[in-house]
Amino acid sequence: MSDTEINSSTRCEQGKPQFIDRSSSPFQYHYSFFESFITLIKHPSLLLLAVSFLIGVCTLQIQADLNGLLWNAGLTWGLLLVSVGLFLLLRGWRVPLSFIFGFLWALLFAQSYLSQSLPAALIGQNLLIEGVVKGLPDYTNRSVRFDFEVSQYLSVNGKSMDKTSVLLPSRLRLSWYYHKNRISSGELWRLKVRLKPPHGMMNAGGFDYEKWLYQKGIHATGYIRKAADNLQLDKAGDSIDGIRESLLSVISNLPDKTFQGLLQALTIGHKTAISTQQWQVLQHTGTSHLMAISGLHIGLVAGMVFFMVRFLVPPFISRYISAPQVAAIISIVAGGFYALLAGFNVPTQRAFIMLLVFMLAIVIKRPAFSINTFAWAIIAVLLINPLSVLSAGFWLSFSAVLIISLVSSSRLKSHSGSLSAWVSGLKIQWYIALGMLPLSVILFQQGSFISPIANMLAIPLVGMLIVPLALLASFLNVISTEMSQWLFVQTSELLSSIWLLLAWLADMPLAGWQRSSVPVLMSVLSIVGVALLLLPKGVPMRYSGVFLLFPMVLYQMPKPEAGAFWVNVVDVGQGLSVLVRTHDKALLYDTGAKFSDRFDIGQRVVVPYLNFIGVKQLDTLLLSHGDNDHAGGADAVMQTLHVRSLLAETRVLEKKSRYNTHDKVCAVGQNWNWNGVSFEVLHPDKFYPKSNNRSCVLKISTPYSSMLIAGDIERKAERQLLKRSSEKITADVVLVPHHGSNTSSSKAWLKKVNPQLAIVSAGYKNRFNHPTKKILKRYHSQGIEVLNTANAGMIQLKFASTTKKRAFSVQQQRKVDKHYWNHRLR
Repeated sequence: MSDTEINSSTRCEQGKPQFIDRSSSPFQYHYSFFESFITLIKHPSLLLLAVSFLIGVCTLQIQADLNGLLWNAGLTWGLLLVSVGLFLLLRGWRVPLSFIFGFLWALLFAQSYLSQSLPAALIGQNLLIEGVVKGLPDYTNRSVRFDFEVSQYLSVNGKSMDKTSVLLPSRLRLSWYYHKNRISSGELWRLKVRLKPPHGMMNAGGFDYEKWLYQKGIHATGYIRKAADNLQLDKAGDSIDGIRESLLSVISNLPDKTFQGLLQALTIGHKTAISTQQWQVLQHTGTSHLMAISGLHIGLVAGMVFFMVRFLVPPFISRYISAPQVAAIISIVAGGFYALLAGFNVPTQRAFIMLLVFMLAIVIKRPAFSINTFAWAIIAVLLINPLSVLSAGFWLSFSAVLIISLVSSSRLKSHSGSLSAWVSGLKIQWYIALGMLPLSVILFQQGSFISPIANMLAIPLVGMLIVPLALLASFLNVISTEMSQWLFVQTSELLSSIWLLLAWLADMPLAGWQRSSVPVLMSVLSIVGVALLLLPKGVPMRYSGVFLLFPMVLYQMPKPEAGAFWVNVVDVGQGLSVLVRTHDKALLYDTGAKFSDRFDIGQRVVVPYLNFIGVKQLDTLLLSHGDNDHAGGADAVMQTLHVRSLLAETRVLEKKSRYNTHDKVCAVGQNWNWNGVSFEVLHPDKFYPKSNNRSCVLKISTPYSSMLIAGDIERKAERQLLKRSSEKITADVVLVPHHGSNTSSSKAWLKKVNPQLAIVSAGYKNRFNHPTKKILKRYHSQGIEVLNTANAGMIQLKFASTTKKRAFSVQQQRKVDKHYWNHRLR
């Protein structure tokens, strides 16, 4: 030991302040820190190992593709076992080995899923398969959709399938259109189907349907063909899904349908019947988690059972096993049953595993809420399913638990009395709201300032009254359907009272805070800032965390400079929606389709994208014509965003107009200028019997570049344009009319437009075969590059304000936001 260390030790032992003498070396203090860091690595805590394991799993999940990684599952297993052996032998290398183990463990799951990809040769073919219906079928007005576990593939196009070593998709997502009879979980069926790989719309900030299918283990989607081969081979047997279906039927038959979706979500985890308006109330009040079986509900049920059983355990049993241990075991059973009732999907799996870890800690007489228990919960969840990290709920759940643990141990004093307990609970809710705000903005582009109050009022009512009553009604269904339905009616009435409170809170000015997406660096800074603010009192520089929140709060999304314009062709499947932005103006051309109240492209795709980029107002909403695939989502857009003016053809305007003086009929000759960018309507010049030919044709131009958006015009309208405006239709970029149909893009019209780039907005493998081979050949023969949203996802065009060799740049969402689970199109 050096003299300095001896002197320091002596002074410390004498109770005097300890000083570090840095005179001998200016690097001695930093060396001490480095030495402490090395010691931590050599003797890591369980939490550090869990975090390293988590980072390894996440590293695999952010890979764009796995082509350069280990595609031999046997080799991956071998490396995994080697890493475990080294972990046990080399204590000083456990942190990096935990990372490697996490990476390889996640890789095994990815390999297992991707090995069952649908072969290209079977896409769109007639396949005869046998298998079992899984989960709860989802009914709409014209179809039923369900998961299907394939037991065997029988034939393709009527020919017996050759035995092959290639693994075929084992889990499918099927739609059966206009099927009259009920489909029940557990039924064995022989079906004739057509399949395609998992494919969804790809937009910035949008719902990743392909990721959702990956998490559910679904390898292909498709529909059932009308055929005599479709036969039910066996009825459903007794199962938990049968119980869930019975409860779904009871709740669906309640006299008042208003809250049946919420009751289904709280009882069996079936959320599809919750209306858009109800989701908006939940989002604005920060209570969405209350209406989906999650860690909160399973924890509340298990907690109630724990405290009830703890005080009911007979004394003679306590001689052999303590009351808390008995209560913990029974609460695990109760939580497990509730998780099964919810279908034991990914969120409920995660919640139950967390409950299991915490309760087992009590069983083995360890602290239930400790850092080690928290670490074990992370490890257990990732071992069961490393895909959990792809879910926003994973990060929200563990963040909430961590925040509660931190603030409960360091910030809340123990008080007696109900008022003090309520105040402590309110403080916890405020801390959770603060801690979760950056994550909520990062994941959902919104937060709620009213959520602490809403949760303080709603959690006890929902958790202590609604959920127990719903579960009791579920148990009564075994005895009597009438008794069960009566209790569900009472529960629905009680829920309506709670809903009045939530709806009132949702209408408050500060209820919902919507903002655009925030860059990664600013997101990290905001999370660090919140972490600093949540540190115990007395920690130096704690309040500096406020300054780290400023970038997130003040950040503004980039926008075009004066004289430039940006165009985003949104991926809306078989339909059209185009956003045009200048420096401070925004125009939306069409809104996509509305297929049902539960699947509205305007609500599900267009509005979320506008929120993602921070567009809160549309200066003009232009609806080209009245077809559903172009104007179906308009109502949702107009209800969510402020629309200053509506421009549409006569019949659409009659249906959609708000009687606003700024609403106009779209007609040739209309023009305006925004920030140095010219807009001009080139069509229609009169009323056309066919709605496609009434499409508004819009030309957007600067002195250096231009774009033509042609809606669904066909050859007749194209001839009129050639006669009337042949000089004006020339453009650098054209949005291919009518999705690439044979009825449009005539040779004469295309030759006059003479674009460098053509963009098709169409659905993947759509039933119209748009764009047709004939039309694609016509564009290619003229040397025109063609991009299709079905293959590229959302397409962003940036038209510059100055002259360049190519006056616009192109970005394809499938290339920008690429993950290994996404469908690869060739």
